[in-house]
Amino acid sequence: MENLTRQKSVIDGAAALISERRVAYEARDSLQTTVERLGTPEFENPQSEELLGLFRPEDSRRAVLADMDYIETFIAAGKGVPGFPEAGPRRKLFFNPKTVRAAIVTSGGVAPGLNRVTHAIVQRHYATYGCDITEGGAVFGVYDGITGLLGDEMDIGLLSPEFTREHLAEGGSKLGLRRVNKDVLVEQTDKIVANLRKQRINILYVIGGDGSLRAANHIAKLVPDMAVIGVPKTMDNDILWVAQSFGFSTTVDKATDVIRQMETEASSTRRVGIVELFGAESGFVAANAAHAFGKCTLVLIPEMFAGYQTAEEIEAALMQCLEHVVAKVGSMPRGEGVIVVAEGVGELMWQRKVKIGDEEPIHDRFSYQVERWLKNRLKDGRGRSVGTFVNRPRHHIRAIPPNAFDQTYCDRLGALAVEAGLAGYTRCVISYWLSEFVLVPLALIAQGQKRLTTSGMFWKQIVLSTGQPAFGVGT
Repeated sequence: MENLTRQKSVIDGAAALISERRVAYEARDSLQTTVERLGTPEFENPQSEELLGLFRPEDSRRAVLADMDYIETFIAAGKGVPGFPEAGPRRKLFFNPKTVRAAIVTSGGVAPGLNRVTHAIVQRHYATYGCDITEGGAVFGVYDGITGLLGDEMDIGLLSPEFTREHLAEGGSKLGLRRVNKDVLVEQTDKIVANLRKQRINILYVIGGDGSLRAANHIAKLVPDMAVIGVPKTMDNDILWVAQSFGFSTTVDKATDVIRQMETEASSTRRVGIVELFGAESGFVAANAAHAFGKCTLVLIPEMFAGYQTAEEIEAALMQCLEHVVAKVGSMPRGEGVIVVAEGVGELMWQRKVKIGDEEPIHDRFSYQVERWLKNRLKDGRGRSVGTFVNRPRHHIRAIPPNAFDQTYCDRLGALAVEAGLAGYTRCVISYWLSEFVLVPLALIAQGQKRLTTSGMFWKQIVLSTGQPAFGVGT
């Protein structure tokens, strides 16, 4: 119980940060992990375990946390340990796989692996389960994200394994993506329902980030007899109860290459490069890429500043970091360096009205403001001025083909999504959690976005590597 108390105190101290552990401890007696089903599955699965792999028992669950202290509190109280249903093939199905009608939506921003997930879903329905167009079965692709559901007619096309196979290794999405405003979604509720009903859609697969998954949850409420299965997608890797989103591995690989190239540029021309990477509200991409590279001068992520209440406190912390760069470059006979910034840091500075030196924050220009501040102060150990430059790769690290890890990961996610949909599960996502594939309720995903914990060993290793000031929640 002592460890349980210590964990709780750390969680309470990280009030501005969100993690699955924090959610689990705070909602210890009320954590809702049950995944809804459309009804009792009555169709015998036409395929065998020899083809599909072992059937998962209906009561097979995986604990939400691996913390023994957490688990033992439930055992001691005679209660069941909270767990997620295991993903995988079921012996009984809710939908007839030959006549089922499914639609796939790719929503939000571009991420490596979208085409592979799409192909895996289509392949599973047709090649594995024998979805038959002559008997009314079909798998449709919805064009341009959720907006494809909003017109007077659904903007869809019939998909086949032959078509999706041609594009499975490509970046982007052949179906297209577009973000949709939540107000528009609410206003167009009647059209969404009418379109899905008209096409007799039984299963809707939504491949997207936290906003798209919230939209999926909304749609599921509108059409309660349709299965809605989410496949989590975000390069920021900030979706709760998802250990790693697809595309994240590829993005970090590419981001690391960019940092390495910018460091080569900086060291060759005796300058300090500032590389701004994805991470609107979390620093997972920036931190992982910087850690992989291993030779950064400074790494800035939004979570570093979570413990500060005022703009003045945040500004003081930021200035400490920038002064660290000045001192480190000044200790070199030939000054050089590379700074990695998560884009969310700039958004934080702008929202909180944090000055960068004497400059008022300018929206979406944080890295350039830092560059200006450094430009007048950087000198090497011989007193010579050191130049600066900014690189914002953005689309170069997301509109790319998935790497080998993401290819196989996406294929598994897509296949498991089909298994969940055919079995009649709904309002859930396929998640890789604690080394297991599980079903997580959409409502649990929607509770927030996870953040990188600055009190953990991973972030401390980065701080030790750069030598930058150590501060943040829990330090």
